[in-house]
Amino acid sequence: MQLVTGFLGSGKTTFLKNYLDEFSGSRKIGIIQNEFSEVNVDSLELQQNNSGFKILEVNNGSIFCVCLLGSFVDSLADFIDQIQPDELILEASGMSDPLSIGQILQSPKLKQKVYLDRVWCLVDAVNFRKITGLQTRVNHQIRIADTILVNKADLIENKNDELIPLIEKLNPFADIQLTSFARVSFESKKQMMKFLPPGEKAENGRPDLQSQVIKSNRLISPGKLDEFLKAIQEGCIRSKGYINLTSGAKMFLQGSFGQFTLQEVRNFAAPTEFVVIGSFPDEKSHQKLFDSNCAP
Repeated sequence: MQLVTGFLGSGKTTFLKNYLDEFSGSRKIGIIQNEFSEVNVDSLELQQNNSGFKILEVNNGSIFCVCLLGSFVDSLADFIDQIQPDELILEASGMSDPLSIGQILQSPKLKQKVYLDRVWCLVDAVNFRKITGLQTRVNHQIRIADTILVNKADLIENKNDELIPLIEKLNPFADIQLTSFARVSFESKKQMMKFLPPGEKAENGRPDLQSQVIKSNRLISPGKLDEFLKAIQEGCIRSKGYINLTSGAKMFLQGSFGQFTLQEVRNFAAPTEFVVIGSFPDEKSHQKLFDSNCAP
């Protein structure tokens, strides 16, 4: 099994797409996608351009949380038995603290079926310093990695500023690579995984963030969509999904820390559905706000 970690918006799904582009035709690949919210938009994105792989979705929480460990172990064991993959890739939720991966793989139901081969961690070079409130969790993702991809390196002016030394201090054993669009060679030397030093405790609690899933059969104009995105950008850490416009266009939405991009997609025939993750004061309802901006 290969484990892929990284905070929200760091490029994990793009990394998986690159991996599938290279290997899905020659290997039977099983992908486990763990989503913080109840809807897994990432699986839809992967299926847009790739085939020859199977997905096990685990939504609405981290599989590394004690409350989900038992059911996940059972689901993964069944998944392996059913599809008999050549390899497995686990894309952890961006909110996860994956230090209990060893506990998962030592389960009697999995011990003879799967072993951990490699740990990748994607670091968002642009937004890394904006997540200080969740730094412990992100640091744990970095510290167990064999290979750390400092992604979006093309968007930072000084590629050798204090970010790289900070990562090297957290994990002096990992191979650190600067990447753009999560492009990397997959044939580099593999290393043994390393856990936290003795005496350090994992952060087991779930962070104080909320996820809101917006679903609608109604259409929204480009102008009103722009108004909606401006209204939700404060406190928004991650947004992702599909939106139907009044023009008939189908748009794929991605956002990190209030910066949104929209890309037209084809072969998408489903209602609007996207997830917003962040800190929402006064229990704001993004669903109501979106509906109020839609065409009658």
